[in-house]
Amino acid sequence: MKTTDVTIETPLTPKELFDKLRSMTITNFSQLHEVPSADYYGEVDNFSFDIMNVHYGPMSSVPSIQGEIEEGINKTTINIKMDIERHYKLARNMYYSTLFPIGAIVLLLSFLVLGGTDYQLHGFIFSGSFMACAVLVVILTKTSLLTTKRRELKNFAAKINGIIKIN
Repeated sequence: MKTTDVTIETPLTPKELFDKLRSMTITNFSQLHEVPSADYYGEVDNFSFDIMNVHYGPMSSVPSIQGEIEEGINKTTINIKMDIERHYKLARNMYYSTLFPIGAIVLLLSFLVLGGTDYQLHGFIFSGSFMACAVLVVILTKTSLLTTKRRELKNFAAKINGIIKIN
């Protein structure tokens, strides 16, 4: 899975964009109760930002939206990075390194302990279900991360009156 950079173009000037980002961003997730109208939390500098939607907590597996602002003629360009690759690799390693070994142990026990009995097939099915669950969870995690990235970038572009351009 290759992470693609996304460019968003907006008719706002860099100062207008900075002010808009500052108005909808709080610096800390704990401030959400003080400013309930905030859409994002994180850091916003003059020409870069690292923000996350308030719907996702700091310990969420959803990556933050990182952007660099560049001034252009009659438009401002924002180069966006959302690193879903790191979160995908973490989930893949976690599920494969736990569920596959458990499935292999159950498969081995099915051979050694249940061998020749009527229950050996049950052991094979049980071990196969562990391995199938690992594969399915990894596929669902990848799909979920890609869908969330697409949705978050679309919502972010709408909030800043921007148009998404994929590099």
